[in-house]
Amino acid sequence: MTHRARPRVHLLAGGPIWEERRAKPQQIKLTKRQKLARKPLNKAMNQLSKAVARQDWRAARIARSAAWDEVNKLADELTWEERKKLWEYKQRILAGEARERLQGN
Repeated sequence: MTHRARPRVHLLAGGPIWEERRAKPQQIKLTKRQKLARKPLNKAMNQLSKAVARQDWRAARIARSAAWDEVNKLADELTWEERKKLWEYKQRILAGEARERLQGN
């Protein structure tokens, strides 16, 4: 029996499925105009991350609102990751405010 008679094997235990493992990651190349348009968004996201890091929830809410304003100016497909991060920051802000309210009482 030669090796040609054996069927090809796909591993089924754990890890990504065959198609995902073989697929190349999708990367969006931004034009110069798009990069220039994203600068205010990047600035707002940096302010937001700094405010959350120092647990300044009021400043974090203001920065998050400014970031959303910038996200809404850009195309949806260019801001998918930022929208996801803004949702995660919202959850962190709400959790931080709730924690402070419980400690204050």
